[in-house]
Amino acid sequence: MSNLNLPPVRIHPILYFFLFIAILTGMLVEFVIIFLIVFLHELGHYTCARIFNWRIQRIFLWVFGGVMETDEYGTRPLKEEWLVTIAGPVMHLFIYLILFLLELGNVLPDTTLIMAYQYNSFILFGNLLPIWPLDGGKLTQLSLDSFFSYQLSHKWMILISVITIVVSSLFVYMKQWLSLSFVLLIIFLIWENRLEWKRRYYKWWRFLWSRYTMQEHYRKQIEIEVPTNLRLLDLFRLFKRDTTYHIRVFDNAGNVYIVSEKDCLRGFFDNRDVTANIGQMRSG
Repeated sequence: MSNLNLPPVRIHPILYFFLFIAILTGMLVEFVIIFLIVFLHELGHYTCARIFNWRIQRIFLWVFGGVMETDEYGTRPLKEEWLVTIAGPVMHLFIYLILFLLELGNVLPDTTLIMAYQYNSFILFGNLLPIWPLDGGKLTQLSLDSFFSYQLSHKWMILISVITIVVSSLFVYMKQWLSLSFVLLIIFLIWENRLEWKRRYYKWWRFLWSRYTMQEHYRKQIEIEVPTNLRLLDLFRLFKRDTTYHIRVFDNAGNVYIVSEKDCLRGFFDNRDVTANIGQMRSG
């Protein structure tokens, strides 16, 4: 197990501005409570990720929360990503316990404790909404990955995320709960989903590259049947996570032969031919 030293933490410059506003408006206590909850949440992700030896750049804290920056998402086993993702929300349960102990010991004023309970609940349940890049969005992605190809599940996740943003915005507007903070949050979420849509091909290529370079075979194995003229790119669009594929190829003469996914990935990345088809992968 890796040591669990504290990660490098970067604070977005605009967060200092909000700290200044909090001091001027007498909301420093609220600011500190939110900051500590968000930090502990991200620390949960970080601790679990370090147990699995993930490569982590830093924890980045900003106005609307935080993020553990890593390139491991989409390239690790589903079980690992489930645990790392859910580790953040689980930290809120420990925060409830801490608040309960503080309440028993009369350490903090009742008003501060009530405020902490409310913010902890709001951040926990809000973060579980199926919206990217919240944990709920990542859990949605992982759920879809269990049933659909990586490329398809990623697109569906973004679609579900955008629909949830729209529905949530309409709900808040109809309830007349609209505020400047909420508008800024929605703008931020829309921007992040726009970026995620633009990054979808990059993430898919990274997913394929990780399968090409990994040594292990997944326990779940599937045999699929394809025609000899099927492009490798179209074959790769069928690939699901945590699954090893054996490809049965039918040629025009009615012959059948087996090609491994490793051979297909190796032929594709080594030759760098985006037009290559499955028939060219036959060995001997």
